Amino acid sequence: MKWRLKDKANDRCIVSDCGQYQISKFTCGGVDLFIVYHQGSEIGDAQNGNQARRIAEKHKQGAV
Repeated sequence: MKWRLKDKANDRCIVSDCGQYQISKFTCGGVDLFIVYHQGSEIGDAQNGNQARRIAEKHKQGAV
């Protein structure tokens, strides 16, 4: 699955090439949290972007 920025003004959100998955990055107190969404519903969270992408890949394959 390939990823792109949601828009040029927002570098804290990426969207999958199919448009069904979105990863948003939140930072609080210097700690990053990545939340993964599928069609607007949260399906998981991760501590880094690679883990977040893996969650989306597994969900797409039906493993989650």
